[in-house]
Amino acid sequence: MREHPGSWGHTMRPLMLFALLGGRILVPFASAADVKYEANWASLDTRPTPAWFVEARFGIFIHWGVYSVPAWAPKGQYAEWYWNHMQNKNGATWKHHAATYGADFKYEQFAPMFKAEKFDPDQWAELFEKAGARYVVLTSKHHDGYCLWPAPDSKGWNSVEAGPRRDLLGDLTKAVRKAGLKMGFYYSFYEWFHPVYRKDAKRYVTEHVVPQFKDLVQRYAPDVIWPDGEWDHPDTTWRSEELLAWVFNDSPCRDGVAVNDRWGRGTRSRHGGYYTSEYGGHGGGIGSEHVWEECQGIGASFGYNRNEGPQDYKSTKQLLHLLINCASAGGNLLLDIGPDADGTIPQIMQDRLLEMGAWLKANGESIYGCGAGPFRNPPWGRATAKPGKLYLHLYTWPKDALELHGLKNQVKKACLLADPEHKPLQVTQAEGSLRVALPAEAPDKLVSVIALDIEGQPEIDTTIRQAVDGSIALRAGNATIHGSKAKYESGGAKDNIGYWTDPADWVSWDFLVTKPGTFEVEITQACAAGSGGDYTVALGDQQLAAKAKETGNWDQYVTEKLGRLTLDKPGRFTLSLKPRSKTGEAVMNLRAVTLRSAR
Repeated sequence: MREHPGSWGHTMRPLMLFALLGGRILVPFASAADVKYEANWASLDTRPTPAWFVEARFGIFIHWGVYSVPAWAPKGQYAEWYWNHMQNKNGATWKHHAATYGADFKYEQFAPMFKAEKFDPDQWAELFEKAGARYVVLTSKHHDGYCLWPAPDSKGWNSVEAGPRRDLLGDLTKAVRKAGLKMGFYYSFYEWFHPVYRKDAKRYVTEHVVPQFKDLVQRYAPDVIWPDGEWDHPDTTWRSEELLAWVFNDSPCRDGVAVNDRWGRGTRSRHGGYYTSEYGGHGGGIGSEHVWEECQGIGASFGYNRNEGPQDYKSTKQLLHLLINCASAGGNLLLDIGPDADGTIPQIMQDRLLEMGAWLKANGESIYGCGAGPFRNPPWGRATAKPGKLYLHLYTWPKDALELHGLKNQVKKACLLADPEHKPLQVTQAEGSLRVALPAEAPDKLVSVIALDIEGQPEIDTTIRQAVDGSIALRAGNATIHGSKAKYESGGAKDNIGYWTDPADWVSWDFLVTKPGTFEVEITQACAAGSGGDYTVALGDQQLAAKAKETGNWDQYVTEKLGRLTLDKPGRFTLSLKPRSKTGEAVMNLRAVTLRSAR
């Protein structure tokens, strides 16, 4: 068995063997000596992502480099793209640059100002450990080509020869591993302004990318390899199959490294290792059937953006919802921070991480090593699962009790993780329903978690049921989406079906009615100016025709009555919503269709 410092090798805790991925169980690796991978996707894609990565669930992304000196972008844009955005002489970045530094000030002149004089790798590692993160990924080189290690063929454009005069990647790697965390690197294949790349991409890959990439892997034996900037060319140009075969067969990290899916144009969500999603987009078909990871900054930028204020940063509660949403769908969260050029992590980012860590200290068993929960985007929050365990993360606190429908397993015990004594909660269970009595107030002001000890693997009937007051809530998260464009969006203020750009896509819900009658149908939707479309809501041979209302933007929701439908007997029914036309960008953002008993 070959291991490098900080590697799990083949020694895996039993918990790892049960990391659930949509019902699949992850198994440990065969020895690298037993398996040889060929330099083709058919072979490379058979290599499983290491179980440690799935168990980890939470990592820290770090964007840090020369761009951290100007540290500026218009709100909502990436500050690390400063050099690229400077090229637009009519753009906000160039106007800011000319006004602040002068039109003759070149981007390369920021390098001596990138001093990292306050960089304390041990302090960073301690913060990440206290935050509850299990792995760290640092930008070894972003698209500007500046390297945070003494990279070959960097011609002085690296942190050892220009700026800090130290191996930033090496120093942080040692500190992170000493703190007991996994360490990896981000590496950009392309460079915006590299002279060879702009003339001859294949020569650039052979003379520049391959030596740099192999030097990184051999020098630091990373636990995570996170390539990016791959979209300009197919994987054959980047020689990705060859590089991955070398990583999996012959590199010093071959036994335990996790790799992503960014290996060439068209490889995302198709080839490589775990799939990646970025600010909820670019993922394409990510689901719990494959290992995946969402990456976001605490603000709207990965690199530090001085133009962002406190109001532009996610709250701790929003960040925890993001982490829980990922874990409950079988994914990881790689949460980004952007340090300042002097090596300090902005205080607001430190505060958020420490608050997340305090929550994870009490509730981490509901995240680490957990797989996707059996409930499908329930209205009360999210759920995660382990063998014999269900964890219910309550985003809203019920008045007296939490009522669950559809759980088939026998519940042996329920308790609140925020209760240090884990005192049992009163549970009333009948066929198809479960009632957990709760205290008047939530014990955790961020997110309270109920832990259920259950018999067997989680089983649930996902049929939507009529509420006690007779209403039927058909939420976006519970819809079946028919088509390829529309998708469910969650996290932060998002809880809707969006990206509805193809009017051929439609949605439906199956539900159970116990109290038949006539119902008023309401829709909750948003639609930007100039977009929308006609649609039909159908229930059997009954139909209601309507038009999506323009609300001003995609996040401004209104609720409107569409008309009445009659359900004349108890039973199971299917309601569909089908567009008949589309104008502008999309049909609508749909949050819910609700049927309310007509008085």
